[in-house]
Amino acid sequence: MANTHVLASEQLEESQLVTFYLGNEEFGFDIMSVQEIIRQPALSRIPMAPDYVEGIANLRGTVLPIIDTRTRFGMKREEDTDHTRVLVVDVDGVKTGLRVDRVRQVTRITRGDVEAAPAVIKNGMSTDYLQGVVKLEQGKRIIMSLSPAAICKIETNGALQHAIQSSHQELAGTSDIKAGQSGESSVQALSQLVSFKLGDEEFAFPMERVREILRVQRPNEVPDTPKHFLGILTVRGNILPVIDLRLLLNLRDMAGDIESLAEHARDDYERWLIAMPGHVEESGNHAALSQGADALRTWVAAFATSSEGLMGTLGAIRLANDKVLRAIQHLQACKTGNTRLAHFKQEIEPQAREALRLLLTFKEQVRECIREDQRLIVVQTGNSLLALLVDQVKEVLNVPTLLMDPPPQLGTLKNREIQGVARLNDGKRLIMLLDSDHLVEGQTKEAIKKAGVLETDGKATNIDGKHAQQSVSSLGERQFVTFQLADGEYGIPINEIQEIDRSSRMTRIPKSAPYVDGITNLRGEVVPVINARKRFNLPSKESDERTRVIIIDVGGKKTGLLVDSVREVLNLATKDISPPPTTISSTIDQQYISGIGKVDSGKRMIVLLNVNNIVGS
Repeated sequence: MANTHVLASEQLEESQLVTFYLGNEEFGFDIMSVQEIIRQPALSRIPMAPDYVEGIANLRGTVLPIIDTRTRFGMKREEDTDHTRVLVVDVDGVKTGLRVDRVRQVTRITRGDVEAAPAVIKNGMSTDYLQGVVKLEQGKRIIMSLSPAAICKIETNGALQHAIQSSHQELAGTSDIKAGQSGESSVQALSQLVSFKLGDEEFAFPMERVREILRVQRPNEVPDTPKHFLGILTVRGNILPVIDLRLLLNLRDMAGDIESLAEHARDDYERWLIAMPGHVEESGNHAALSQGADALRTWVAAFATSSEGLMGTLGAIRLANDKVLRAIQHLQACKTGNTRLAHFKQEIEPQAREALRLLLTFKEQVRECIREDQRLIVVQTGNSLLALLVDQVKEVLNVPTLLMDPPPQLGTLKNREIQGVARLNDGKRLIMLLDSDHLVEGQTKEAIKKAGVLETDGKATNIDGKHAQQSVSSLGERQFVTFQLADGEYGIPINEIQEIDRSSRMTRIPKSAPYVDGITNLRGEVVPVINARKRFNLPSKESDERTRVIIIDVGGKKTGLLVDSVREVLNLATKDISPPPTTISSTIDQQYISGIGKVDSGKRMIVLLNVNNIVGS
C-alpha cells in the first residue's frame, strides 16, 4: 500500500479518520492506513530495542512490532486498562502495532476540515509526526492527524533487526499467543453535549451550539422588559442579550433558592435553641442536645461556593457552631439541672445566637455574591447569540444517540424548548437537552429588539448597525497592553493583539518545541499557545486564576502567549520609549525586545516585546 501516510483529504473531498486518545488528547489516522484494531496481545520483549518499542507479537503468523505511542511522543507510559487498544497500521506493506489509551470512533472529515499545523509548532518538531489539524463541530473538537509512516519508522540497530527476524518462525508457530478481537472500530454514533445545572436538575446544549462560557458580569439593564431579561452585555464587539435561564423556564432564581434554604436552616436552628433549656434540665441526653448543631454543621459542609464573601461567612458560622458542640460535650460533666442550665446560658446560648446572626448575614449576602458561582453560556440561536445565566457548568459529554429519548409530551402541550432527554447511568441520571432556537419567543424577542439588538449574520450589533470599536491612540503616543511575567513587566503594541482570554484546556502536540504548550480553540480557529516563561527561559509556574492568554496576530496568523497576568492598557509617549540597550542583564534574549518604556520618570520600566521574533524564531 504505497503512500498511505498521505492524508486522503489531500486527494478526495471526503475521507475518514480512526480517532483515538492519549490521555485527554484526540489523535487520528487516515482509515486507509489502519488494518484492524486489537486488544493488547502477549509480547516478546526485544533486548536493546528503543524504549518506545514494547516488543513483538504474533498476528496470525505475522511478526508485529508493537510501539507504545505515548513513549514515542515523550509522554509518560500508563498501565494497560480495559480500554487499551493496538492499532495495526500498514505503511508500504509493513504492519506495525501502535498502542493507544482508547479508540474513540471512525470520523468522517472533508478537505475543509483540515488545516496545516501552525508554523510555530512545525518549526519545533523533530519529526513529521503531525500532518495537520482537523477542526470539527465548529472548532469545538480538535483532532491531530498523524503520519503513520513517521511514527512507525523504528530506528533499528543490528540487534533489534536480528531479534525480529529470528523471532519470526518461533512466533508464527506459537499457538498460545492470541491476537485480540478485531472489529473495535465499530463505534456507536455519539452526541456531544455541554451539561449544566439549574437547581437540582441537569440540562445541556449540543456542543455545536455553544460558542463560549463566560464568568458573570453585570449587564446594562433595559427598562420595561420581562424579569428574566437581565439586560445586555458587550463582549468583544458583540452585544449579547443576557437571560436568566431559571426564570425563563419558570423556576425560582438561584439566589431565591439559596435564601430560602438559609432561612429554613436558621428557623430550624432557632427552634432547636428555644427547646434546649428543657432538654438541658433533663438527663442531658447528648444526641437530643446536639441534634440542631449537628444538622447545621452538615448543612454548612454541604454548601459549595467559590465566593470569598460567602465562604468567609460560612467559616464563621462553622466556628461558632463548633464552639456550641464542644460546650454541649462539656455539659455532660454538670451534675445537676441548675448547673447544666447555667452552663447553657453562659457557654452555649451566646455562641448559638452568634451562629443565628451569621446565618442572617449569609442570607443577606447571597444575592450579591452568588454570581461568582454562576456562569453565562453563550449559545447560537437563529442568527444571533444569546448569553444564558446558569447555576454551574458541569462537563462535556459524549452520549450515544441510542440513549437519547424524544422530548416528553404533556397532554396537548408541546415542550418546544426541550429537544430530547439523555438517559445515563441506567436511567438514574437524566439530562434535558434544550433547543436554543425555541428558547427566545414572544416577550423575550420583543425585549431583545427593544434593547437595540438585531439579528445579523451570526453577530449581534447595535441598532444603528455599527459594531463596537476600540479607541485609537492619540497622536505622538503608542498604546501597549502590559503584563506580568515573573518579576518583570512587559508590553505588546495593542494593534497586534486580537483579544485576551483566560487560560483554557490545551491540546498537547507531540514533539513540538518545548516552549509550545499546545493548541487551543478560539471560536473555531486553531491557535498555538506559546508559554512566555518557557520561551524566555524563566522558572516555570502553574496557571492560576490570574493567568491569561494574549492572542496576537503576526502576518495574519494568530498565536497565543501565556502570561502570568495582564495589568493594563497603557499609553506611552514616543519620547518615553528607548531602544534596547546593547547589553541586557535579564534572561530574555535581546532579539525579543523592541524597546524599553519609561513610566513615572523612569521609576517604572516596561520591556516592550518584538512579537515577530517571539513567534517566528
